[in-house]
Amino acid sequence: MGTGSLAPSSSKVEFRKTIFGYTPKETPFSVLHPLARIMIVIIFNIPFFIINPFLNACFLLTVLIFYKIAGIPKAYLLKFTPFLFILTFFLFLSFAFFPSVWIQPPYKHVIFQFGFTYHYENFIASATMWVRWMSAIFGILFVLSIIDERDINIALKTLRFPYFFRFIVATALRCFFTFYYDAMQIIEAQKARGLDLDSMGMFRKAKYYAAVMVPLIMIELKKADEMADAADSRGYVTTFKSEEYKRTEYVGHDVVMKLHDKLFIVFAVTSLIAVIIARYLPGIGPIIKWIPDDPAFWTSLIQRVF
Repeated sequence: MGTGSLAPSSSKVEFRKTIFGYTPKETPFSVLHPLARIMIVIIFNIPFFIINPFLNACFLLTVLIFYKIAGIPKAYLLKFTPFLFILTFFLFLSFAFFPSVWIQPPYKHVIFQFGFTYHYENFIASATMWVRWMSAIFGILFVLSIIDERDINIALKTLRFPYFFRFIVATALRCFFTFYYDAMQIIEAQKARGLDLDSMGMFRKAKYYAAVMVPLIMIELKKADEMADAADSRGYVTTFKSEEYKRTEYVGHDVVMKLHDKLFIVFAVTSLIAVIIARYLPGIGPIIKWIPDDPAFWTSLIQRVF
């Protein structure tokens, strides 16, 4: 029998537990130093200094392409869909009643009237802010999906933060998502016992979610106690003063920052500074701060495209 039909073992994708969840172990971003990977957050927070929704849409599209390149499962992104819907709702609701800081009233272009007047200016301000927030949120989630506690420890160690501070930060990020997964596990256990949350109203559902907090807090307190015992048994000392406590660290001793890592960090920081400075330049500033405040812009754009 031939062996050509057998799939090579290298075709299997290995996963690892990151801050975000189980994601591919090896990605094109794995070649970067942990500090360089964390610096990706800076790039996708640049939209907070840009108003132009088209420029910010490019950042959002880029981070979504990064998800595809890294092979991050779509299921993890879908878990944050309720949060994104809530954020979208409050963004559009807030700008529906309050004027935008980018477009000065009075507003002229009415979309509809239903107890209050909703203008085009309210809508475009909400959409512009939505693109900014989505780029930052997806950018942060992307970074959390390609790093783990060890990477955070190495990155902070490179910046010469004390060990105790690094331990707190890495543990807090890990426990944040552990808290979420424990809550989902309790809810799934309740569903297995016949609890149908989907058929309940909002207030009744909130009542049951409040009941979930009791076992959840007990579980997290137990885990915190076990973590404290494990830290004590391994000789961890709770002090920020390194001169009071010396320890030999082996984490990250084999990880070296290479030239491409330094260039990427310089690129991220320089890009942020460049955008901040460009906001005040006479030629580029108006482009960065531009917002399509007239609906006639979309009509002319469609006519040019088609």
